[in-house]
Amino acid sequence: MKLAAMIAMISFMGAASLAQEPCNISLNDAPEVFGLKLGMPFEQLQAVLGKNLKIKPKKTGEGSFFQNFIDQPAPSNLAGVRALFLRFFNNKVYQIEIFYEDEDKTTKLEDFLSRLSTDLHLPATAWKSKNGRAEMNCGDFLLIADNILNPHIELTDDAAFTAFKTKKQEEKGSKKKRKQK
Repeated sequence: MKLAAMIAMISFMGAASLAQEPCNISLNDAPEVFGLKLGMPFEQLQAVLGKNLKIKPKKTGEGSFFQNFIDQPAPSNLAGVRALFLRFFNNKVYQIEIFYEDEDKTTKLEDFLSRLSTDLHLPATAWKSKNGRAEMNCGDFLLIADNILNPHIELTDDAAFTAFKTKKQEEKGSKKKRKQK
């Protein structure tokens, strides 16, 4: 009986230490999703998406691109994607958001995370799950996954996102000061 309890305790402690494996992947080595990569400039992005999906960059180098494939099928290089959202700062992609086609079958979050870890070559034990949502913080980038409506991911370059928010706050402050004069 004591031996069984000790084995159970050692197994539990081993599993707990595995569950805390950190993700130490640099931004340069961040995963590529359907050929899309954080930090991609518009030209490379357009080459990956093909000529049927037009992205028109703004002069500011900021903005977003949204395309859904509800009424028409996704191009072959985006097979399995229901909707795609890309956000830009300094003429580069800082966030990739993908809603996967669920094909009328429910996917458990754990199964989705396992598939993502394998497909994107990420440490499966680095996920932190809570309330149907999982996060993997790799330092330079953050990957969020859920399956609330459809399986969904957000891959974000933390530094670029922070710089974008800071710039927007500064612009908002400048506008406020001009109005006060």
